[in-house]
Amino acid sequence: MDSILIKSQYKVTQVLYVQDQYAALLAVDIVSRDNNEYLLNVYEGNLGKHYADLYERLLHCPEYIGMFLSDGALVAVFRHKRASDIDEVFFKGAEIDWKTRLKYAQLLFHHALSVSDFPQEIGCAAFKSENLMILKKDMKLAVNYAVAPIEGANSREIIYMLSDNIRKVFARRFYMSNAELDFIEKLETGTYKSITVLYSAWQGVMAALTEEYEKVFNMNAFRRALYFTFKRLGRALRKRKRRLM
Repeated sequence: MDSILIKSQYKVTQVLYVQDQYAALLAVDIVSRDNNEYLLNVYEGNLGKHYADLYERLLHCPEYIGMFLSDGALVAVFRHKRASDIDEVFFKGAEIDWKTRLKYAQLLFHHALSVSDFPQEIGCAAFKSENLMILKKDMKLAVNYAVAPIEGANSREIIYMLSDNIRKVFARRFYMSNAELDFIEKLETGTYKSITVLYSAWQGVMAALTEEYEKVFNMNAFRRALYFTFKRLGRALRKRKRRLM
C-alpha cells in the first residue's frame, strides 16, 4: 500500500477494519522511531464528537496514548500487541492444563474490574475476542483497543462479553469438576448481574477448583479417569432426579 502519514508522525502499516465513518489502523511512530506498533482509531463526522467525549473520560488505561484531530477526523492512539487472540488459543479440544485455565480466568476477571469505570463503549471493546491477546510465554493477557462503534453498550453487555470469554477458557471437556460445571451453567443463564457479584462468586469457585484439581491431578491417570467418570454419572443422576420431581 502507498505510505499514509497521519499528523506527519504515524506511518500506517496495516488497515485492520473499516466501516462507515470509522477505521482501525496499525501504524509506527516515525518521529520517535521506537519501532513499536500503535493502534489508531479514526472517527469521522458525528462519531468524532461522540468519541472525543468518551476518550476525555477514559482514565487509568495504560494502553491509551492520547487523541488528536487530523483533517477533521478524531484519532485515538493506543499501544498495540501482536499475539494470538483468545479464540485462537482457547478453542474446543485445546490441550491446556487446569492451572493455565485458572490463571487466564483470573486475568480476565481482573481485567473486568480494571475497565469497570471506563466509558461503556470502550469497556465493551475491551472484551471483544479479537482484542484479547494471549501471551502464552509470559502467561499474561494483553488488550488491544480497536474501539469500533457498537450499539447497546452497557454494563450488562460487558458482563455478557466477560462471561462469554470465561466460557471459552473453561470450554467443556471430560476433566471438569462439579464446581466448574455449576459456575459455567450460571454464566450461561445470566445469574450474575454485576461484575463485583460475579468476581466475588469466582473467588469462591477458584479456591474450590484449586483445592480439588491439586488433589485429583496428583492421582494416576486411571484413578483420575474413574474420579471424573463417577462425578459425571452422579451429576447426571441428580439432574434426572430433579426433572422427575
